[in-house]
Amino acid sequence: MRSMFSAVSGLRAHQTRMDVIGNNIANVNTVGFKGGRVTFQEVFNQTLRAAGSPQVGRGGTNPHQVGLGISVASMDTFHVRGAVERTDYNTDLMINGSGFFLVSDDPNFLNRSFTRAGNFALDEQGNLVTTEGFKVLGYMADENGVLQPRIEGLVISKAVTSDAKVTENAVLEGNLDSQTQISAATANVGPNGGDTVYWEKTVDGIRTFEVNPAYEEAIARETTFQVFDRLGGMHQIKLSFIKTTNNDFVVEAFYVEENGNMFHAGSPELGQSAAINLNFLPTGKLSLATSVELTIGDTLTSGAGPFTFEIDFSKLNMFANTSTVSATSIDGFKQGTLNDFAIAPSGEILGAFDNGQRRVLGQIALANFKNTSGLAKTSANMFVNTQNSGEPIIGQPGVGGFGALNPGALEMSNIDLSREFTNMITTQRGFQANSRVITTTDEMLQELVNLKR
Repeated sequence: MRSMFSAVSGLRAHQTRMDVIGNNIANVNTVGFKGGRVTFQEVFNQTLRAAGSPQVGRGGTNPHQVGLGISVASMDTFHVRGAVERTDYNTDLMINGSGFFLVSDDPNFLNRSFTRAGNFALDEQGNLVTTEGFKVLGYMADENGVLQPRIEGLVISKAVTSDAKVTENAVLEGNLDSQTQISAATANVGPNGGDTVYWEKTVDGIRTFEVNPAYEEAIARETTFQVFDRLGGMHQIKLSFIKTTNNDFVVEAFYVEENGNMFHAGSPELGQSAAINLNFLPTGKLSLATSVELTIGDTLTSGAGPFTFEIDFSKLNMFANTSTVSATSIDGFKQGTLNDFAIAPSGEILGAFDNGQRRVLGQIALANFKNTSGLAKTSANMFVNTQNSGEPIIGQPGVGGFGALNPGALEMSNIDLSREFTNMITTQRGFQANSRVITTTDEMLQELVNLKR
Protein backbone atom coordinates (compact mmCIF):
# COMPACT_ATOMS: atom_id res chain seq x y z
CA MET A 1 0.00 0.00 0.00
CA ARG A 2 1.28 3.42 -1.01
CA SER A 3 0.09 5.07 2.20
CA MET A 4 2.48 2.99 4.29
CA PHE A 5 5.52 4.04 2.32
CA SER A 6 4.34 7.65 2.31
CA ALA A 7 4.02 7.51 6.07
CA VAL A 8 7.49 6.00 6.41
CA SER A 9 8.94 8.92 4.43
CA GLY A 10 6.97 11.24 6.71
CA LEU A 11 8.50 9.60 9.80
CA ARG A 12 12.00 10.03 8.40
CA ALA A 13 11.44 13.65 7.41
CA HIS A 14 9.95 14.58 10.78
CA GLN A 15 12.75 12.78 12.59
CA THR A 16 15.28 14.89 10.64
CA ARG A 17 13.37 18.02 11.56
CA MET A 18 13.36 16.98 15.22
CA ASP A 19 17.13 16.41 15.02
CA VAL A 20 17.62 19.99 13.86
CA ILE A 21 15.27 21.35 16.54
CA GLY A 22 17.11 19.35 19.17
CA ASN A 23 20.43 20.75 18.01
CA ASN A 24 19.02 24.28 18.09
CA ILE A 25 17.79 23.88 21.65
CA ALA A 26 21.06 22.23 22.73
CA ASN A 27 22.95 25.29 21.46
CA VAL A 28 20.67 27.90 22.96
CA ASN A 29 23.61 29.29 24.99
CA THR A 30 26.41 28.64 22.48
CA VAL A 31 28.44 31.71 21.55
CA GLY A 32 27.84 32.81 17.96
CA PHE A 33 25.59 29.83 17.13
CA LYS A 34 23.32 30.16 14.11
CA GLY A 35 20.12 28.16 14.24
CA GLY A 36 18.73 26.06 11.41
CA ARG A 37 15.37 24.89 10.10
CA VAL A 38 14.05 22.07 7.93
CA THR A 39 11.38 22.44 5.25
CA PHE A 40 9.57 19.59 3.44
CA GLN A 41 8.46 18.86 -0.10
CA GLU A 42 6.55 16.14 -1.90
CA VAL A 43 8.78 13.51 -3.47
CA PHE A 44 6.73 12.83 -6.57
CA ASN A 45 3.25 11.70 -7.55
CA GLN A 46 1.94 8.63 -9.36
CA THR A 47 -0.45 9.61 -12.12
CA LEU A 48 -3.45 7.26 -12.30
CA ARG A 49 -5.16 9.13 -15.08
CA ALA A 50 -3.89 11.98 -17.14
CA ALA A 51 -5.79 15.20 -17.68
CA GLY A 52 -8.24 15.31 -20.58
CA SER A 53 -8.86 18.27 -22.86
CA PRO A 54 -12.37 19.61 -23.51
CA GLN A 55 -14.27 17.92 -26.35
CA VAL A 56 -17.38 18.87 -28.28
CA GLY A 57 -20.20 18.72 -25.79
CA ARG A 58 -17.93 17.67 -22.95
CA GLY A 59 -15.61 19.50 -20.62
CA GLY A 60 -12.05 18.61 -19.78
CA THR A 61 -11.02 16.32 -16.93
CA ASN A 62 -8.36 16.85 -14.28
CA PRO A 63 -5.49 14.43 -13.69
CA HIS A 64 -5.78 11.77 -11.02
CA GLN A 65 -2.56 11.56 -8.95
CA VAL A 66 -1.52 9.90 -5.73
CA GLY A 67 1.36 11.33 -3.74
CA LEU A 68 4.16 9.00 -2.70
CA GLY A 69 5.48 10.74 0.37
CA ILE A 70 7.74 13.61 1.36
CA SER A 71 11.43 14.45 1.57
CA VAL A 72 13.50 17.23 3.08
CA ALA A 73 13.36 20.26 0.78
CA SER A 74 15.95 22.41 2.54
CA MET A 75 18.03 22.67 5.69
CA ASP A 76 18.66 26.40 6.12
CA THR A 77 20.95 28.25 8.50
CA PHE A 78 19.70 31.62 9.75
CA HIS A 79 22.54 34.17 9.84
CA VAL A 80 20.61 36.61 12.01
CA ARG A 81 22.60 38.41 14.70
CA GLY A 82 22.16 36.98 18.16
CA ALA A 83 21.76 38.78 21.47
CA VAL A 84 24.63 40.73 23.05
CA GLU A 85 26.34 39.56 26.24
CA ARG A 86 28.71 42.07 27.82
CA THR A 87 31.82 40.50 29.35
CA ASP A 88 34.38 43.37 29.54
CA TYR A 89 37.20 40.96 28.58
CA ASN A 90 39.50 42.74 26.13
CA THR A 91 39.81 39.66 23.90
CA ASP A 92 36.04 39.11 23.60
CA LEU A 93 34.71 40.57 20.37
CA MET A 94 31.36 40.84 18.68
CA ILE A 95 30.59 41.88 15.11
CA ASN A 96 27.81 44.45 15.14
CA GLY A 97 26.61 43.80 11.60
CA SER A 98 27.79 41.77 8.63
CA GLY A 99 30.98 39.77 8.51
CA PHE A 100 32.87 36.82 9.95
CA PHE A 101 36.18 36.51 11.76
CA LEU A 102 38.88 34.74 9.78
CA VAL A 103 40.71 31.93 11.61
CA SER A 104 43.23 29.33 10.48
CA ASP A 105 45.27 26.38 11.74
CA ASP A 106 47.54 26.46 8.69
CA PRO A 107 51.14 27.77 9.14
CA ASN A 108 50.70 29.69 5.86
CA PHE A 109 47.19 30.89 6.82
CA LEU A 110 45.74 29.59 3.54
CA ASN A 111 43.33 27.04 5.03
CA ARG A 112 40.80 29.48 6.46
CA SER A 113 37.59 29.06 8.39
CA PHE A 114 35.05 31.67 9.40
CA THR A 115 33.20 32.25 12.64
CA ARG A 116 30.95 34.69 14.47
CA ALA A 117 32.09 33.45 17.88
CA GLY A 118 34.47 36.07 19.24
CA ASN A 119 35.47 34.42 22.52
CA PHE A 120 39.19 34.65 21.80
CA ALA A 121 42.23 34.37 24.07
CA LEU A 122 46.01 34.70 23.98
CA ASP A 123 48.30 31.69 23.96
CA GLU A 124 51.82 31.36 25.35
CA GLN A 125 53.37 33.08 22.34
CA GLY A 126 50.87 35.93 22.33
CA ASN A 127 48.82 34.58 19.40
CA LEU A 128 45.19 35.64 19.39
CA VAL A 129 43.38 32.30 19.10
CA THR A 130 39.97 30.64 19.29
CA THR A 131 39.10 28.10 21.97
CA GLU A 132 40.25 25.39 19.53
CA GLY A 133 43.64 27.04 18.98
CA PHE A 134 42.88 28.48 15.54
CA LYS A 135 44.77 31.72 14.98
CA VAL A 136 42.71 34.85 14.39
CA LEU A 137 43.80 36.53 11.17
CA GLY A 138 44.34 40.18 10.35
CA TYR A 139 46.99 42.72 9.49
CA MET A 140 50.08 43.14 11.67
CA ALA A 141 51.75 46.54 12.04
CA ASP A 142 55.45 47.33 11.81
CA GLU A 143 57.48 49.01 14.57
CA ASN A 144 56.12 52.39 13.48
CA GLY A 145 52.49 51.30 13.75
CA VAL A 146 51.96 51.06 9.97
CA LEU A 147 49.68 48.18 8.96
CA GLN A 148 51.13 45.67 6.51
CA PRO A 149 49.03 44.42 3.56
CA ARG A 150 49.53 40.67 4.16
CA ILE A 151 46.90 38.62 6.02
CA GLU A 152 48.52 36.72 8.89
CA GLY A 153 47.96 35.55 12.45
CA LEU A 154 47.62 38.36 14.98
CA VAL A 155 50.19 38.42 17.78
CA ILE A 156 49.88 40.52 20.94
CA SER A 157 53.07 39.70 22.80
CA LYS A 158 54.33 41.21 26.03
CA ALA A 159 57.76 41.03 24.42
CA VAL A 160 56.82 43.84 22.03
CA THR A 161 58.82 46.97 22.75
CA SER A 162 58.63 50.63 21.89
CA ASP A 163 62.03 51.98 20.87
CA ALA A 164 63.39 55.08 22.53
CA LYS A 165 63.09 58.39 20.68
CA VAL A 166 65.43 61.32 21.13
CA THR A 167 63.90 64.64 22.18
CA GLU A 168 63.97 67.23 19.43
CA ASN A 169 61.41 69.79 20.56
CA ALA A 170 60.01 71.15 23.80
CA VAL A 171 57.22 73.73 23.98
CA LEU A 172 56.63 75.95 27.00
CA GLU A 173 53.29 77.57 27.77
CA GLY A 174 51.92 79.68 30.57
CA ASN A 175 52.15 83.09 32.19
CA LEU A 176 54.97 85.16 33.69
CA ASP A 177 53.82 87.52 36.44
CA SER A 178 54.28 91.11 35.23
CA GLN A 179 54.49 92.26 38.85
CA THR A 180 57.67 90.30 39.51
CA GLN A 181 60.41 92.42 41.08
CA ILE A 182 63.08 93.70 38.66
CA SER A 183 66.56 92.32 39.29
CA ALA A 184 69.35 94.83 40.02
CA ALA A 185 72.10 92.19 40.14
CA THR A 186 75.25 92.72 38.12
CA ALA A 187 74.97 89.17 36.72
CA ASN A 188 72.54 86.30 36.73
CA VAL A 189 75.00 83.53 37.65
CA GLY A 190 78.24 83.99 39.57
CA PRO A 191 80.44 82.84 42.45
CA ASN A 192 79.13 82.34 45.95
CA GLY A 193 78.66 85.66 47.74
CA GLY A 194 78.74 87.76 44.56
CA ASP A 195 76.15 90.28 43.37
CA THR A 196 74.32 87.69 41.27
CA VAL A 197 70.86 86.12 41.22
CA TYR A 198 72.33 82.61 41.48
CA TRP A 199 75.40 81.65 43.52
CA GLU A 200 77.57 78.81 42.31
CA LYS A 201 78.59 76.54 45.20
CA THR A 202 80.61 73.31 45.31
CA VAL A 203 80.38 71.03 48.36
CA ASP A 204 82.04 67.58 48.38
CA GLY A 205 82.44 67.75 44.62
CA ILE A 206 78.74 68.56 44.04
CA ARG A 207 78.19 71.82 42.19
CA THR A 208 74.88 73.63 42.75
CA PHE A 209 73.40 76.98 41.79
CA GLU A 210 71.43 78.46 44.69
CA VAL A 211 69.23 81.55 44.69
CA ASN A 212 70.68 84.70 46.25
CA PRO A 213 68.09 85.65 48.91
CA ALA A 214 68.47 89.30 47.92
CA TYR A 215 67.08 88.63 44.46
CA GLU A 216 64.63 85.83 45.21
CA GLU A 217 61.67 88.06 44.28
CA ALA A 218 63.19 88.72 40.84
CA ILE A 219 62.66 85.08 39.82
CA ALA A 220 59.19 84.81 38.31
CA ARG A 221 59.30 81.06 37.86
CA GLU A 222 61.54 77.98 38.09
CA THR A 223 60.42 74.91 36.14
CA THR A 224 62.01 71.57 35.32
CA PHE A 225 61.30 69.02 32.60
CA GLN A 226 62.84 65.83 31.24
CA VAL A 227 64.30 65.16 27.81
CA PHE A 228 65.59 61.88 26.34
CA ASP A 229 68.70 60.91 24.41
CA ARG A 230 68.86 58.38 21.54
CA LEU A 231 69.06 55.42 23.92
CA GLY A 232 66.17 56.61 26.05
CA GLY A 233 68.31 58.03 28.84
CA MET A 234 66.46 60.70 30.77
CA HIS A 235 68.00 64.14 31.42
CA GLN A 236 66.57 66.89 33.62
CA ILE A 237 66.63 70.51 32.52
CA LYS A 238 65.88 73.42 34.84
CA LEU A 239 64.84 76.86 33.54
CA SER A 240 64.73 80.05 35.60
CA PHE A 241 62.87 83.19 34.44
CA ILE A 242 64.48 86.38 35.82
CA LYS A 243 62.86 89.78 35.29
CA THR A 244 65.36 92.42 34.13
CA THR A 245 63.12 95.34 33.01
CA ASN A 246 59.42 96.09 32.96
CA ASN A 247 58.93 94.12 29.76
CA ASP A 248 61.93 91.80 29.67
CA PHE A 249 62.89 88.46 31.17
CA VAL A 250 66.12 86.49 30.89
CA VAL A 251 66.00 82.70 30.97
CA GLU A 252 68.84 80.78 32.60
CA ALA A 253 69.16 77.04 31.83
CA PHE A 254 70.74 74.36 34.02
CA TYR A 255 71.37 70.63 33.70
CA VAL A 256 70.60 68.68 36.91
CA GLU A 257 72.12 65.24 37.54
CA GLU A 258 70.53 62.60 39.78
CA ASN A 259 72.97 63.36 42.62
CA GLY A 260 72.10 67.04 42.48
CA ASN A 261 75.21 68.12 40.59
CA MET A 262 74.40 70.92 38.14
CA PHE A 263 75.84 72.43 34.96
CA HIS A 264 75.07 75.93 33.76
CA ALA A 265 74.16 76.55 30.10
CA GLY A 266 77.22 77.45 28.09
CA SER A 267 79.37 74.75 29.64
CA PRO A 268 80.68 71.78 27.58
CA GLU A 269 78.03 69.61 29.24
CA LEU A 270 75.13 71.94 28.30
CA GLY A 271 75.71 74.00 25.18
CA GLN A 272 73.36 76.89 24.37
CA SER A 273 72.95 78.40 20.89
CA ALA A 274 72.11 81.94 22.08
CA ALA A 275 71.08 83.99 25.11
CA ILE A 276 67.40 83.70 25.93
CA ASN A 277 65.81 87.14 26.17
CA LEU A 278 62.03 87.44 26.26
CA ASN A 279 60.60 90.86 25.33
CA PHE A 280 56.89 91.39 25.89
CA LEU A 281 54.59 94.01 24.37
CA PRO A 282 52.22 96.11 26.52
CA THR A 283 49.52 93.63 25.42
CA GLY A 284 51.28 90.85 27.35
CA LYS A 285 52.37 89.00 24.22
CA LEU A 286 55.90 88.35 23.03
CA SER A 287 57.21 90.88 20.54
CA LEU A 288 59.05 88.13 18.66
CA ALA A 289 58.71 84.37 18.54
CA THR A 290 61.64 83.12 20.57
CA SER A 291 63.36 79.74 20.69
CA VAL A 292 66.77 78.40 21.64
CA GLU A 293 68.74 75.20 21.09
CA LEU A 294 70.38 73.34 23.94
CA THR A 295 72.95 70.61 23.38
CA ILE A 296 73.64 67.94 25.98
CA GLY A 297 77.21 66.70 25.69
CA ASP A 298 78.25 63.09 25.25
CA THR A 299 79.81 62.98 28.73
CA LEU A 300 76.26 62.91 30.12
CA THR A 301 74.56 60.46 27.70
CA SER A 302 76.28 57.14 28.52
CA GLY A 303 77.14 56.24 24.96
CA ALA A 304 74.18 57.84 23.20
CA GLY A 305 76.30 60.71 21.92
CA PRO A 306 75.48 64.42 22.10
CA PHE A 307 72.03 65.59 21.07
CA THR A 308 70.39 68.94 20.48
CA PHE A 309 66.81 69.96 21.12
CA GLU A 310 64.90 73.19 20.62
CA ILE A 311 62.89 74.97 23.30
CA ASP A 312 60.00 77.09 21.99
CA PHE A 313 58.96 80.08 24.15
CA SER A 314 56.53 81.63 21.64
CA LYS A 315 53.39 80.66 23.61
CA LEU A 316 54.34 82.54 26.79
CA ASN A 317 52.33 85.51 28.12
CA MET A 318 53.03 88.24 30.64
CA PHE A 319 50.09 89.34 32.76
CA ALA A 320 49.60 90.44 36.34
CA ASN A 321 48.84 87.00 37.62
CA THR A 322 50.61 83.98 39.09
CA SER A 323 53.49 82.63 37.03
CA THR A 324 52.54 79.24 35.57
CA VAL A 325 55.14 78.54 32.89
CA SER A 326 55.80 74.83 32.30
CA ALA A 327 56.73 72.46 29.49
CA THR A 328 53.47 71.21 28.00
CA SER A 329 54.69 69.36 24.92
CA ILE A 330 57.92 67.37 24.76
CA ASP A 331 58.69 64.80 22.11
CA GLY A 332 61.03 61.93 22.81
CA PHE A 333 60.61 59.09 25.26
CA LYS A 334 62.46 56.17 26.81
CA GLN A 335 62.30 52.57 25.62
CA GLY A 336 59.16 50.79 26.77
CA THR A 337 57.51 47.36 26.88
CA LEU A 338 53.92 46.47 26.21
CA ASN A 339 51.85 47.02 29.33
CA ASP A 340 48.28 46.56 28.09
CA PHE A 341 46.21 46.59 24.93
CA ALA A 342 42.70 47.35 23.75
CA ILE A 343 40.76 46.60 20.58
CA ALA A 344 38.89 49.44 18.89
CA PRO A 345 35.55 49.14 17.03
CA SER A 346 37.59 49.48 13.83
CA GLY A 347 39.46 46.29 14.74
CA GLU A 348 42.72 48.10 15.45
CA ILE A 349 44.71 46.58 18.32
CA LEU A 350 46.15 49.49 20.29
CA GLY A 351 49.14 48.75 22.51
CA ALA A 352 49.88 50.81 25.62
CA PHE A 353 53.55 50.84 26.61
CA ASP A 354 55.02 51.63 30.02
CA ASN A 355 56.80 54.66 28.56
CA GLY A 356 53.44 56.31 27.99
CA GLN A 357 53.33 55.66 24.25
CA ARG A 358 50.44 54.24 22.25
CA ARG A 359 50.91 52.30 19.02
CA VAL A 360 48.83 50.22 16.62
CA LEU A 361 49.93 46.57 16.85
CA GLY A 362 47.60 45.18 14.22
CA GLN A 363 44.05 45.11 12.90
CA ILE A 364 41.48 42.32 12.83
CA ALA A 365 40.23 41.38 9.36
CA LEU A 366 36.67 40.33 8.51
CA ALA A 367 35.22 38.30 5.66
CA ASN A 368 31.81 38.39 4.03
CA PHE A 369 30.06 36.37 1.31
CA LYS A 370 27.56 37.00 -1.42
CA ASN A 371 25.45 34.14 -0.05
CA THR A 372 26.05 33.49 3.64
CA SER A 373 23.40 30.75 3.63
CA GLY A 374 25.68 28.78 1.33
CA LEU A 375 28.34 28.39 4.04
CA ALA A 376 28.90 24.91 5.44
CA LYS A 377 29.21 24.33 9.18
CA THR A 378 32.26 22.39 10.31
CA SER A 379 32.97 22.35 14.05
CA ALA A 380 33.51 24.65 17.01
CA ASN A 381 31.16 27.35 15.66
CA MET A 382 33.08 27.59 12.39
CA PHE A 383 32.05 27.69 8.74
CA VAL A 384 33.83 27.08 5.45
CA ASN A 385 32.92 28.54 2.09
CA THR A 386 31.32 26.41 -0.62
CA GLN A 387 30.64 26.79 -4.32
CA ASN A 388 27.28 28.36 -3.51
CA SER A 389 28.54 30.82 -0.90
CA GLY A 390 31.17 32.33 -3.19
CA GLU A 391 34.70 33.30 -2.32
CA PRO A 392 35.25 35.40 0.81
CA ILE A 393 35.35 39.18 0.48
CA ILE A 394 38.04 40.45 2.87
CA GLY A 395 37.69 43.82 4.55
CA GLN A 396 38.03 45.83 7.73
CA PRO A 397 35.46 46.32 10.51
CA GLY A 398 33.17 49.29 9.99
CA VAL A 399 34.23 49.84 6.36
CA GLY A 400 32.59 48.83 3.08
CA GLY A 401 29.49 47.20 4.56
CA PHE A 402 31.32 45.27 7.29
CA GLY A 403 29.99 45.62 10.82
CA ALA A 404 32.02 47.42 13.46
CA LEU A 405 33.28 45.47 16.46
CA ASN A 406 31.90 45.61 19.98
CA PRO A 407 34.94 44.97 22.19
CA GLY A 408 34.27 43.32 25.54
CA ALA A 409 31.07 41.70 24.30
CA LEU A 410 29.98 38.40 22.72
CA GLU A 411 27.28 37.50 20.24
CA MET A 412 25.12 34.79 21.74
CA SER A 413 23.00 32.15 20.00
CA ASN A 414 20.17 33.45 17.81
CA ILE A 415 17.83 30.64 18.90
CA ASP A 416 14.27 31.64 19.82
CA LEU A 417 13.16 29.02 22.36
CA SER A 418 9.45 29.82 22.01
CA ARG A 419 9.64 29.16 18.27
CA GLU A 420 11.68 25.99 18.77
CA PHE A 421 9.21 24.60 21.31
CA THR A 422 6.33 25.36 18.96
CA ASN A 423 8.13 23.64 16.09
CA MET A 424 8.88 20.71 18.39
CA ILE A 425 5.18 20.28 19.17
CA THR A 426 4.11 20.41 15.52
CA THR A 427 6.93 18.04 14.55
CA GLN A 428 5.92 15.56 17.23
CA ARG A 429 2.31 15.71 16.05
CA GLY A 430 3.38 15.18 12.45
CA PHE A 431 5.49 12.17 13.46
CA GLN A 432 2.59 10.81 15.53
CA ALA A 433 0.12 11.23 12.68
CA ASN A 434 2.41 9.43 10.23
CA SER A 435 2.81 6.56 12.68
CA ARG A 436 -0.99 6.34 12.88
CA VAL A 437 -1.13 6.05 9.08
CA ILE A 438 1.20 3.05 9.26
CA THR A 439 -0.90 1.48 12.03
CA THR A 440 -4.16 2.05 10.13
CA THR A 441 -2.68 0.75 6.88
CA ASP A 442 -1.52 -2.37 8.72
CA GLU A 443 -5.07 -2.91 9.97
CA MET A 444 -6.37 -2.59 6.41
CA LEU A 445 -3.87 -5.20 5.24
CA GLN A 446 -4.98 -7.43 8.07
CA GLU A 447 -8.60 -7.09 6.93
CA LEU A 448 -7.49 -8.01 3.41
CA VAL A 449 -5.78 -11.14 4.71
CA ASN A 450 -8.92 -12.04 6.67
CA LEU A 451 -11.05 -12.11 3.50
CA LYS A 452 -10.10 -15.78 2.89
CA ARG A 453 -11.67 -16.92 6.13
